[in-house]
Amino acid sequence: MEDLFISKQLKQVRLEKQLTLDELAKRTGFTKSLLSKIENNKVSPPLSTLMRITRALDVSLSELFRAAEARHIEIVRGNQKSQRPMSKVDGQMMESLVQGFPQQKFEPILVTIDNQVSHELKLYDHPGQEFIYVLTGKMKYVYGNEEYFVEAGDSLYFYADVPHGAIPMQGEKVTYISILSL
Repeated sequence: MEDLFISKQLKQVRLEKQLTLDELAKRTGFTKSLLSKIENNKVSPPLSTLMRITRALDVSLSELFRAAEARHIEIVRGNQKSQRPMSKVDGQMMESLVQGFPQQKFEPILVTIDNQVSHELKLYDHPGQEFIYVLTGKMKYVYGNEEYFVEAGDSLYFYADVPHGAIPMQGEKVTYISILSL
């Protein structure tokens, strides 16, 4: 359901900006075919792909979820959790924590990964910087050729153009907040 919503929003933004799939393909480096599959909800793109598309469209990830409102503060109440956009990508449940703030500069996401048995390590790279704060569990975090073992209470901050990714330790469920610069 959430993937369908994201797909529709991507297409709507592209059309509002009067871009063809060919033009978006040139801006992103992705094929026209892949972009069409994403827009038609045939492919569920990883976060790094979504970020590259949103940068090419000059919008934030949050703007995909609802139109930006002219406000200076955005409050998302805990009891509104069911209204927050969620997406499952590569075994990771990702929940956007803020949606539609005008000219948003970073994207806070709550990430949950069940365990190593059901999750394969996927490496991502994207422009900008990223901050991670581990809320629960233990995981191995790969950054380039290095591996770091982190647990609840630990944090990471890095340049996101280096391939990186997380995998929980055997039998662990990991939850962390990831904040990406846009």
